[in-house]
Amino acid sequence: MPLYEYHCQDCQKDFTLLQSASVKKEETRCDECGSGNVERKFSTFASNVQRTSKSGPATMNDYPNKNVFKLPIPKLRSEL
Repeated sequence: MPLYEYHCQDCQKDFTLLQSASVKKEETRCDECGSGNVERKFSTFASNVQRTSKSGPATMNDYPNKNVFKLPIPKLRSEL
């Protein structure tokens, strides 16, 4: 399931949801205030991992921006 980023027009908060592609986006509610006045933000994904080792899985030290591992875990739509 893809991650979708939203912005709430009422409380001005940004939030991320893990949603199925078949979910009706107009039914999405803000996880902060519960408002349905949200808009989906355009987001992109890029990966630039340079491996130092040819064997074994990538580790946190292989990533150029280690702060990405400090991001909050997104909420599932079922948790709202």
